[in-house]
Amino acid sequence: MRKLLLIVIVAVASTPTFAQGFPWELFKPRTMKEVIAITTKAVRPDDSMFLATNQLESKVEVTYTGESRPIIESRKNFIGTWAEMLEHRTTKGGTGKDYQALFEREYLYKEGDTEYWLATSKPITKYFDKELKPGDKMNLYLISIGAYRNEKDIDVVLLVEEFQK
Repeated sequence: MRKLLLIVIVAVASTPTFAQGFPWELFKPRTMKEVIAITTKAVRPDDSMFLATNQLESKVEVTYTGESRPIIESRKNFIGTWAEMLEHRTTKGGTGKDYQALFEREYLYKEGDTEYWLATSKPITKYFDKELKPGDKMNLYLISIGAYRNEKDIDVVLLVEEFQK
């Protein structure tokens, strides 16, 4: 009987994280400025792009503005490259292109007086109109997938995967 109980305990304890829902505990409190600085520092002077394998899972407190726009094409392409190269998949399997398709719009968030346009996962944005109004404080759960050089500087690509009000 004890062996059976031990087997059941081991089986339950080894259940994969994805079966338990979103991995909130992986996301460390940071500021946007910190996330961008850490990612930018990883880009070497001769790099045209940096694909992050450590996604720097971060919980960031911001203010929701209610504004959105279609994602900038260069960011969309970077997301696709990152997802394909690192074989990042959607939760339902899918391909890197399927993952890229989750990010069609960028939303404007503010941290203090600084504004950030961030690619935000389509499945969570359907809750924005129901749960948020401009000016609301919220926590974003985001990952840093890397950065690329554009005409002016380095563009750090952050993806919003979840939020809490």
